[in-house]
Amino acid sequence: MVRYHYALVDDLISREEFDRLIEKKIADCGNLADETTAALLVVKDLGRSHVKIRGLRGKSSLFCFYAKIIAFSGVREFDRPEGEKGLVARLTVADETGQVELVFWDEQAAALEETFEIGDVVEIIGRHGKSIREIMPLNLRKTCVDIDCVMEVKERKAPERTDLHLLVISLAEPRPFTRRDGTSGEMVSGLVGDTNGTARFICWEPALLSGISPGMAVSVTGALTKEGDYGGREIVCDEETFIAQADTSPDIPVTALDHIAPETSCTVRGTITKILPAKPFTKRDGTTSFVRNLRFSDGTADVPLVLWDVEAKRTLLPGETIILYNAYTKVGRSGEIEVSLGRGGALTVIPDKEEPVRIEGWILHVPEGIVITNREGSWLVETRLPHGSHVIMTGRASGKRVFCESEEVVKEDLEGLKNAVSSFIRSFS
Repeated sequence: MVRYHYALVDDLISREEFDRLIEKKIADCGNLADETTAALLVVKDLGRSHVKIRGLRGKSSLFCFYAKIIAFSGVREFDRPEGEKGLVARLTVADETGQVELVFWDEQAAALEETFEIGDVVEIIGRHGKSIREIMPLNLRKTCVDIDCVMEVKERKAPERTDLHLLVISLAEPRPFTRRDGTSGEMVSGLVGDTNGTARFICWEPALLSGISPGMAVSVTGALTKEGDYGGREIVCDEETFIAQADTSPDIPVTALDHIAPETSCTVRGTITKILPAKPFTKRDGTTSFVRNLRFSDGTADVPLVLWDVEAKRTLLPGETIILYNAYTKVGRSGEIEVSLGRGGALTVIPDKEEPVRIEGWILHVPEGIVITNREGSWLVETRLPHGSHVIMTGRASGKRVFCESEEVVKEDLEGLKNAVSSFIRSFS
């Protein structure tokens, strides 16, 4: 049974670390908790005891969630390739964050109609099926949990082409894909925002983004807009789309911290009031990732903030103002509503008093973060240049941080340096 509990968090920690935490939890309980109870407590500590349907987009092998049955497809018979008969049935379940289908086969499908009814609230342990919008249940039981949700199955609208005024929030590096005809191409994903909020961004023609970078406002003609998996919007650009830089930025709605509700996605803004060091942990694939705890305030409330993965390694300073796009909220271990940011979200530092600068110096990767340094001082920067790069950077300085607008790597005259060193050595002869 413990293997099911580990599968709920296997994208966060290794099995060895999970077993160690179980042993520690048993010891902390004075050896009064058995292995299963301790495993449940460890899963809860890691924030994975139960998720909402919107949270089923995560990377763990299994998910545990509560949902209400709102539709039953009936049992359908089909022929397998080898000629045998099979049965399949689907339950549509929902909570306040979305809907998903549970798929059952053969004996499980045949038993559904006699076991469950429309309106039953069930606890599900399951995994993704062939589609991200399908869950294959491994365990299903009735519960007394109350869920308030719409009892009608929501039909997904067909994508629509539209013109948009967007702020580009983040863009990932292009990654390759293979088309159905076997040819290869590249695509870019990211996050954008407008007056309706944030949306996932997908561009199948990276050339459309030439000259476009995060922080720019753009006018998009002929983009496809559609509902994303588990809600939210997706904006897709293809060969029929045109993108141009815009003069003004749209106003993205920001939620006040005293108005955030648990289990929702939102954009929030505040000033960092407390920062703890990033902590490493081992993921199931053996790689190391990071988590970092902070607090921030917008004047209406001071709330916990949890940063994951690359965001946890960002260089941030107390007193800096930040904006978090597409952050997720949930009730933390302390009972407070906390804001969490990781995959799918973005963090931007808001500059205070700014002045234009042109700095020539060297990029250094130090424990405090990435800096550009020269004889006049050092400034925090965000750049992908490697340690030791000689660069000319232009941008805006705000306190001890430089917001880079352009960077030019200086090519060193190695031959000239060699001759100068040789002349210096000969001067001692």
